[in-house]
Amino acid sequence: MKLGTNPGKPKSMDSVDRISDLPDDILAHILSFLSIKEAVHTCVLSKRWRNIWCYMPVLEFDFKKFYQDQKAASYGEVLQRCEVKFVPFVKGVLQNQEACLDKFKLQWYMPCTFHTTKSVVEVILDVIKFKPRVFSVNFCRCYIQDFDLYPIFTCASLEDVTLELTGDFKAPNSVNLPNLKRLKISLEKIDDDIINNIFLGCPIIQEMSLFESHLCTSRISSNRLKKLVVDNCYIDEEQWLEISTPSLLHLEIAYKSGLHSISSENLTSLTNACIDLQLPRGSKQATADDLTVLNCLSNVTSLALRIQESKESVVKINEKMKGDNSNHPFFPKLKSLRVEWCMDYFGFDLIAFFLQHSAKLQKLTIELHDYIKSVTKEGSSLEEPKDVLLQREHLETVMIVRSKLEESKKIGNQLVSSLNAHVNTIGEIITKIEPSILRL
Repeated sequence: MKLGTNPGKPKSMDSVDRISDLPDDILAHILSFLSIKEAVHTCVLSKRWRNIWCYMPVLEFDFKKFYQDQKAASYGEVLQRCEVKFVPFVKGVLQNQEACLDKFKLQWYMPCTFHTTKSVVEVILDVIKFKPRVFSVNFCRCYIQDFDLYPIFTCASLEDVTLELTGDFKAPNSVNLPNLKRLKISLEKIDDDIINNIFLGCPIIQEMSLFESHLCTSRISSNRLKKLVVDNCYIDEEQWLEISTPSLLHLEIAYKSGLHSISSENLTSLTNACIDLQLPRGSKQATADDLTVLNCLSNVTSLALRIQESKESVVKINEKMKGDNSNHPFFPKLKSLRVEWCMDYFGFDLIAFFLQHSAKLQKLTIELHDYIKSVTKEGSSLEEPKDVLLQREHLETVMIVRSKLEESKKIGNQLVSSLNAHVNTIGEIITKIEPSILRL
């Protein structure tokens, strides 16, 4: 791309347009910080700016921005009117694109939109031609049928891919993404073939996030993966997901059914973990082994736990804590622990459990939730552990995060008293008050 010039007679310092004198590639980069509509509108500034937007390295389209500015008699009328404008606009920008793309992002997620598979495929094929490095698409669940993902999974330039595609999509028979390092994917169904093809076709992948999907895969195995996120996914009760990732440094398992169906091995490199402990209500598999995932986290230095209250969760977690000590998980390297839970259901037992099994703990953060009282307290342990006086020389800070509610204040004060009574050495206890910490 040639450097831009602004020929003409010499001007005074006060009237010189120094921005327009910048090279084209710098101007195109500056336009990338504007919305796509604003960037296109700069073509009317002068002849110098007429085609600069065609060289932008970043293109981001958001259907919601088109939708929010419109008014019509009905919801469906608004969506249809917006889409009539949105589809040609996206295609028009791509048709005028003159340079390779660094990043492409398309947010097309609105319920009951009217776009067809044909228009979606055309947009994807147009984008792939520009060899983007970062590629992110988010499509509506409705009206997408037989969409072939092969063009995306064979675009060799891609390094970072986010796909939220929850319709009728054809999974690729093969994957060829030699430069891909990060993949975040949501599909209606993710099975063994998809997972195996990803690892075979992505030789340097380091981060993978699976979210809002039905996981039908039995094993996630990779010697290269350093970060794994399983977020809001569902696993059938009769199925187990085995995680074998010896190079993994960061693990997140969050929400929905299936934590009880996950087993892990070869996590010797793991240093950070974020886990939701939620046993599915009425699960036939709710046994004392449901919390064995904690045994796989013995090497972590930083751990965040969110406890989801249900009758089964309360009973099983307390059973686990009071069971055979030889089977308890230990955390000899743990330095930072964050626990989000409701003391009204667990008493001090939960905190005492981790203090007893984390000798090098330096920072403890306890976030007290203001739960709506809709779950039974049966099985909870509100009495404090007896004859426990812990010597924790490394424990420097305990932070208690609570709301302004009187009940939260009462429980927070009770927690401070319990800590002072059962922990012999604490650097300081800090209470942080937030407007509301509500979990349904």
